[in-house]
Order: sequence, then C-alpha cells, then structure tokens
Amino acid sequence: MNSIDRYSSQSRQSQCGLTLVEILVALLISLFLIAGVIQLFIGTKQTYRGHDALSRIQENGRFAIDRMAWDIRMAGYINPLVAASAAAPAITGNDGANNDDSITVQWNDGTAISRAYSLMCNGGGNPPCGAQLPTLALSEQTANRQTLIEGVQQMQIRYGVCTAGIVNLPYVTAAAVANWNNVCSVRIDLLLVSLDDNLVTQPQTYFYNGGTTPATDRRFYQAFSTTVAIRNRILR
Repeated sequence: MNSIDRYSSQSRQSQCGLTLVEILVALLISLFLIAGVIQLFIGTKQTYRGHDALSRIQENGRFAIDRMAWDIRMAGYINPLVAASAAAPAITGNDGANNDDSITVQWNDGTAISRAYSLMCNGGGNPPCGAQLPTLALSEQTANRQTLIEGVQQMQIRYGVCTAGIVNLPYVTAAAVANWNNVCSVRIDLLLVSLDDNLVTQPQTYFYNGGTTPATDRRFYQAFSTTVAIRNRILR
C-alpha cells in the first residue's frame, strides 16, 4: 500500500498545472512582446513610406529638370541641311495665375519640333486642381498633352534677357519679356510634393523661389531649380 500511495502522490505532483497568477504574468509579458513587435512594424513601415516618397520626389525632380533643360537648350536650333525658312526656332512662355507657368520651345533638326511644358490637373484641365495634385504635362507639336511626372505643386519660369551677350539681371517673368529673340537663358523652379500625406511628424517649412512657406499638411516638399543657357539663340 505504501508503494502505491507514493506512486499516486508523485503522479499527482507531475500533473500539476500553472496557477492563475502565473498565467496572468505570462499573458502580461506576451502583451508587452506583441506591443513591441507591432510598434517595430509600424515604425519600419513609416520609415519605408518616408524613404520611398522622398526617393520618388528626387527621381521625378531630377528627371523633369533634365528633360526640360535639354529641350530649352535646343530652342532655336536649325539643322544646317535644312533651309532657314523651313525652321521655326522660338521660345515663348506664359505666366500662370496659380504659380503654374508654361513654356514652349521650338527647333528644327530636319523636322520641325515643338514642345510645351505646363501644369495640368489629373484627367485634364489647368490648376487650381482642388484636392488633386497637379502634374507636369508635356505637349508635343501643340497636341497630345500627357503627364510627365506627378506631384508638381508649382512651376515658375523666369527669363534672362541679354544685351550684347550679357544677361540683364534680374530674371523676369514672361509678361516682362519685350522681345523673345533676346531671351538667352531660362531659370526653372519646380516645387514637388509627395503623393501620400502623414509622412512627417510636423508640417514642413520649405524654401522655394527665394522664400520660406509653411506647409498645411504632413507631406514631403522639395524644391528643384536650374538655369539653362539657350545655346542656339541668335541675339539681336
């Protein structure tokens, strides 16, 4: 009997479970671990969103500046094998009422080329675009207006008017250009904004076109600027 009692006692001790206090402590520790994992996941996702948005802005800004600069440098070019009368070299621009200037360049490399850059609302139309973000649009041969890049909040274009090959400072708006044949350089200012909101903890104060402006949302803002010399312009 004694051996049976001892075996039963040992069997009961080996089958003992966790107490209520131990279960609660284990649950509390698990909650802390889960909360830490969730916080890490949210932080990593937010960092990824921020880096992805910023890289897109920088890529779009560089692409737009390079594309516009190349075309502006070509303004007025005439292929030596093409009769001068067949060419249509020109550079003209317009001042937009909503910081949405536009510019048109033309040249002839054997075929008459005309390209115009302007801001456009998604689906067509001109700014203001309401809740939408404007896009930078490209028109070729005065038609086929298509989006080049998204998220261009503003585009301002100024012109350097030359006298005897020297730029008269300061650069002026399109309305102040008396003779487009005397324009020998162009200054482009683009303000790009991220498509997604809630990327930064506080609204940015961005520097654009010579001044600082506080943002009204939590998007990324970045300004791009360049000055382009018109290599083929014949000054008069």
